[in-house]
Amino acid sequence: MSRRQQLPEGLAEMAPGPQLAAVLAGIDRSRLSGFDGVEVLKARYRQVSHEQAELMATMVEVGLCDIGPDDELPRRAVPDEFSADEIRAALVLTRRSAEVQFALAYDLLTRLPAVHAALQAGLVDVPRARILSEWTMQLSGEQARALCDAVLQRVGEWTTGQLIEQVKKAAIAIDPEWAQRRYEQAVADRKVVGYRNEDGSANLSGLNMPVDRVAAASARIHALAMAAKRAGHPDPIDHIRADLFLGMTDGSYAGCDDAALLERLLAAPSGSGEPDTNTADPATDPATDPEPAPGGDTACGDESGGGRGGEPEHAAPGGGAARASTRGGVPVGNELRVRLSTLLGRDEYPAELAGWGPVPAALGRDVAAALAGGQWRFAVTDADGQLVCAGLTRARPTGGRGHPAAGRCGGIVELQIPATVLVALASEDPAGLGGWARVVADLARQYAAHRDGGDGDRFGGDAARRTPGAALLRQLQIRDRTCTFRGCRVPAVETDTDHTVQHAHGGATIEINLGAGCRHDHRLKDEGGWRLDQPQPGHFRWTSRLGHTYWVRPPPIIDPLPDPLVRDRAPPPVWPPDDDPDDGIFHVPDPEPPPEPPPEPPPPDDEPPPF
Repeated sequence: MSRRQQLPEGLAEMAPGPQLAAVLAGIDRSRLSGFDGVEVLKARYRQVSHEQAELMATMVEVGLCDIGPDDELPRRAVPDEFSADEIRAALVLTRRSAEVQFALAYDLLTRLPAVHAALQAGLVDVPRARILSEWTMQLSGEQARALCDAVLQRVGEWTTGQLIEQVKKAAIAIDPEWAQRRYEQAVADRKVVGYRNEDGSANLSGLNMPVDRVAAASARIHALAMAAKRAGHPDPIDHIRADLFLGMTDGSYAGCDDAALLERLLAAPSGSGEPDTNTADPATDPATDPEPAPGGDTACGDESGGGRGGEPEHAAPGGGAARASTRGGVPVGNELRVRLSTLLGRDEYPAELAGWGPVPAALGRDVAAALAGGQWRFAVTDADGQLVCAGLTRARPTGGRGHPAAGRCGGIVELQIPATVLVALASEDPAGLGGWARVVADLARQYAAHRDGGDGDRFGGDAARRTPGAALLRQLQIRDRTCTFRGCRVPAVETDTDHTVQHAHGGATIEINLGAGCRHDHRLKDEGGWRLDQPQPGHFRWTSRLGHTYWVRPPPIIDPLPDPLVRDRAPPPVWPPDDDPDDGIFHVPDPEPPPEPPPEPPPPDDEPPPF
């Protein structure tokens, strides 16, 4: 049996470069413990990023080399059309691949040098560097560098998907007018296209649709599909969603309410009858308590408007159509997260549609107006954006714009506000709050009750229950935001409510023993050999099977964002699309470009190499 190889001291902190390369070259992977193998994995990943940065710098140097005497080292000031061809030939790449790799390298070294430096230091990898390059292309150089400076401090904490969301959010904050105009232009080009696939099936897609309506439509289709599954529909969930999509658009369900629609769907399942397994296991912690205990809402967020008692949860116990309008005990529809100051028009910070990403402030205001009949939550934060107090408000702004969808039930609006800003707003003349005076007053009153200890033990009655009541569930969803595993982005409202110490093993249903867990990560803890601790509410310590510890701390409710940097030129106008009634929905997609032909074989009488 081989003896375990001890890792050099300081490997975890060793900067990438020649020294780390030499250390890694002397490691025998077969003699490593599982714990040490992870340390070597991380070190090699840093080294690979460093080497990629060096490769990019070399590519740029080669691409800028010009014709002339070697001793003069001539260089072009900027690349030309053929700069990537030397790389293409030397590395046997396609022309497209060489051009893409050279363009990224040149962009990082010239427009985004801080990103290249982070890659060289092993702080980011190529996929993250590419995101920062591609998602800042439409910003000015000054704006792009400001954005990168803002996100590079935390880039190592995010997956690529999380990084894209942060970049989008920062880009909207830096240039809100430009972001709004881009969005309006995209929606102005919306259309529906259908096309055939090679296998004979077909696709029907809506392009450039308003994101809030797509999010709401997706939530409704999913809720109806899940209601059908709970009622015994045998098809896979994807098939049910597809059948609902077609039935709602081809007229099959015309005139049906949700109950009639589900009845039709259940009467004619189209699949093989094989049950779908991609649903929650009722034997483990479900996402919600199907029947929240009445009277559990008090004080900080649960006593609203002019009297006690919380916002209705819109919960509909039971199956079928009743459950189709709820998800996790909350209304189905959009979940909008937005600063109260943005709704007041005091700033243009981006809002967020949970699960769909950031949206311009103007769209956030429209969505909030559309969800006036939904559940309105609030989250008061400290100066760092961390949660201090959360709850519900029944107050609504007055004198609105009369949004056509106002008053529609369903969906969630989360009002975010720092405590200092809330106190300042509450001291202003109500006439200057533009119809939001009642909302501000209600939030200020509830925050004051929390600050002065007047909200008492809001969740004490839940401790012995297996599942939390409505108020505690809402607190967890606001606190955790998403699944609590590192890098997981499943919104908290779509996760299981997981007991850190399982309820069956004596774990209480209290805030410090509960957290959001997607189905996979819930099972990772219960069945996959990982351990989970929660030393403080919302602070999770995951311990892997190999003994590594990963901390997940409460994400900020309000992210720090860069200040606006207005570009020199005005945003372009929104151009109306061509309007040709003869343009049908059926679309023949452009064919894929043919592959480059193989090289011509040598003539038969040529001698094979070597010559």
